[in-house]
Amino acid sequence: MNVGVIGLGKMGLPIARNLMERGFGVTGFRRSGSPELVAAGGTFAGSPAEVAAASDVLLSIVPDADAVEEVVLGPRGTVHGLRPGTVHIEMSTTDVTRKAAVRDAVRAAGGDLLDCPISGSPGMVAPRLATTFVSGEQASIDAVTPVLDAISGRWVDVGAFGAGASMKYVANLLIGIHTVAAAEAILLARNLGLDLELVQRTLDTSISSSAILAQRGPVMRAQQWTPAPGPIETLHAILVQIAAAAAASGVNTPVFTAAKTVFDKAMADGWAELDIAAVHAQLAGETV
Repeated sequence: MNVGVIGLGKMGLPIARNLMERGFGVTGFRRSGSPELVAAGGTFAGSPAEVAAASDVLLSIVPDADAVEEVVLGPRGTVHGLRPGTVHIEMSTTDVTRKAAVRDAVRAAGGDLLDCPISGSPGMVAPRLATTFVSGEQASIDAVTPVLDAISGRWVDVGAFGAGASMKYVANLLIGIHTVAAAEAILLARNLGLDLELVQRTLDTSISSSAILAQRGPVMRAQQWTPAPGPIETLHAILVQIAAAAAASGVNTPVFTAAKTVFDKAMADGWAELDIAAVHAQLAGETV
């Protein structure tokens, strides 16, 4: 089986490598090219349409809804080369209404599209520690189960189309809150004169710990915000979607709203490319 991978960035490239390690052929596309894919044994195509024409299953992970629409519906989009019956695993975190419109166009072209956001940082993909939230038609999910197994870590069937994005919103709401909470805790410990390594060791095995504290606490202690395994701009784009979804569903989110304000300021201050752990410096009133 050949899998077409569109979007060979920090997440897409390790996904492609994971697929090849599991025996799948991979044909990929990225606007800026990808010598890394070719070096790993994949085939680089000239357009999304060429990827579709060469693939039994499609997978895309791109920055936003505009990019999803361009990849699928644009002049060189996948719908122009789609094989009948092809299932497209769409892993970008974007507005569900717009993605559903893309799915409808794929169906009109003889295929189907699943909403499958992935939860985890780029560094979690290669060692298969990320989680994929899969949503859409059951028959389509069943048809691509071997591919889902190979992408990265576990995957969960969360229900009807769009439930994948909803689950990602719930997960990233917690990531936003936990990151700011960890930053506050480390800042308080620092200002109280505590041994920060002792604080980390103590909290990591206590009820007050979190995966974010375990991962980003050391980064906050070292105050090294680059290279960024999880840039602020990537999380912030999802936080904006979460705020809209919460407002539309009538959910009161005072803690999330306070956390998002910290990331809003970080973006306004030009910290987009720094790791999310940099909100520690944001709370401390520091410049970077």
